[in-house]
Amino acid sequence: MSITELPLPRTAIASQPAVFTNIYQPGCNLAVWQRPLPAEVISYVQRLLQADSRISVRELLPPERVAEGLTGKLPELPGRQALADDVQQLAEMFACLFELKRVGLRLASLQTAMCPRFHVDRLPCRLVSTYSGPGTHWLSSEQREQLLAEGGRQPERWQQLAAGDVALMKGDGWQDEEGQGLWHRSPPVPTGYRRLFLSMDFGE
Repeated sequence: MSITELPLPRTAIASQPAVFTNIYQPGCNLAVWQRPLPAEVISYVQRLLQADSRISVRELLPPERVAEGLTGKLPELPGRQALADDVQQLAEMFACLFELKRVGLRLASLQTAMCPRFHVDRLPCRLVSTYSGPGTHWLSSEQREQLLAEGGRQPERWQQLAAGDVALMKGDGWQDEEGQGLWHRSPPVPTGYRRLFLSMDFGE
């Protein structure tokens, strides 16, 4: 597995999910699995957007019951099970990595940015992924230092996750690494488009 690492606080980026274990390394505040989305998932998401379906799911679930919990809340279109199974796979990975009995799940279709300004979460770690639309913006170590030096003025340059990428973002609540969490923000959504966004938090 080839891993790209950037300066401290650094990121680890790879095409295999084993990259997630790097989040336990001191100084690593972002681990990204770059993956292509399954064709059946892409097809279902496109149908959702074409049907102008509004998705807003918030659940606290055992990881093995995520697909079951999602199936009853998603529109019944071809490919629904594929999306539910994909989210469950990510939930099981997340729960296994952090030894969680439950995960806090959010799946939502968005027309506007939830958090339009760069910020850092006050929690240990969050999983994020975008199934459709623009991905989360994040700052490199240099961009982060520039933001802090300029009193929080929003930078003109940033990095961006791609649709399909699965990222673990360390927050300022990670033990012994306060102040090293990943600065990130929600991207603007073009007029007339929707973003299908997934996030997971510790459910314990």
